[in-house]
Amino acid sequence: MVNFPTSLAGLSAVLLAGGLALAGPAAADDPEWEMPDVVGSTLAEAEAQVAGLNEEIAFETVDLTGLNRDVHSPANWTVCATVPEAGGTLTAESTVGFAVVRQYEESCD
Repeated sequence: MVNFPTSLAGLSAVLLAGGLALAGPAAADDPEWEMPDVVGSTLAEAEAQVAGLNEEIAFETVDLTGLNRDVHSPANWTVCATVPEAGGTLTAESTVGFAVVRQYEESCD
């Protein structure tokens, strides 16, 4: 069982160590978008907001409790952290990491 860290820096390290490849620098003619601040939103809302920027952006979800649970209903999970953070750069080749906990049952703290 993996124990995921609760810090955003730790989340980045876990996602990158797990093989999550965030997009590298975009070519000058590739469109870019700013990562919205979705911390505190449900996972469903966060995914919809990011997908609204570009449908090709991929998602990776991490259960922040370390229980490694699968997310079957994104509306029942709260986003605690993202990689990249709000304000970061996204391209169509980006993968956004969401660290989540069960809504109403667990805390991001």
